[in-house]
Amino acid sequence: MLVLVSVWVAVGFVGGVASGSGMGCANSDQVLEKKLRHAQLEGGAACTPKVAEACYEGPKGTVGRGACKNGERTCSEEGVWGECSGHVAPGAEACNQADDDCDGIVDNGFERDGALCFFKGAQGACRTQGKWHCGADGKSSACDAPVVRPSTESCNTIDDDCDGATDEDSIASDQLTCSTGKSGVCGPGTNKCVNGKARCVQEVQPGAEICNKLDDDCDGRVDNDCVSESAARKQSG
Repeated sequence: MLVLVSVWVAVGFVGGVASGSGMGCANSDQVLEKKLRHAQLEGGAACTPKVAEACYEGPKGTVGRGACKNGERTCSEEGVWGECSGHVAPGAEACNQADDDCDGIVDNGFERDGALCFFKGAQGACRTQGKWHCGADGKSSACDAPVVRPSTESCNTIDDDCDGATDEDSIASDQLTCSTGKSGVCGPGTNKCVNGKARCVQEVQPGAEICNKLDDDCDGRVDNDCVSESAARKQSG
């Protein structure tokens, strides 16, 4: 006689859901991981949730040069990369002591801030020195050399009138004639500017005493032991 034995497995109900040995439910993380694996196999998911990495969206070869730097992006719960935040890509070059366009050159297109400068074409006292500085708006650079206007030429070793010549015409015309204090023909002189000072320069140097009622040898005596002009020329010749 064949006897059939039925085996029953106890099944309980917890919260309206059947439970018992041989059965179970996956948690939400496991479900999400299974979905991601499935999506990755199908080419859908791009990353692992909550993972962060460096990112950059500027032209190749510019990151790390000048102002350009990496940002960061984070993988979402759905396995999709978020936006690249905080990265700096090349921008328009400004005059600001920075390499904004990330080409390895600071302030290219502008004069370098702090470099020495002069006013082009200026001469003498008008050629003052300054430094280049960037404008507040970053769109220009300017030389801060003080502006000096031409003035009347003085005897001071300076080109006051900024014409490229120094101390020319610095002695007033009514002050040109002077006396050296010497005797005879050596007495008359002309005021000239010499090394920044007015000096009475002797016009005639001592020579042979000629019979001409002048003190030619500047010894304080007139026509002493004098000779004719022709004889004097032979002596000097």
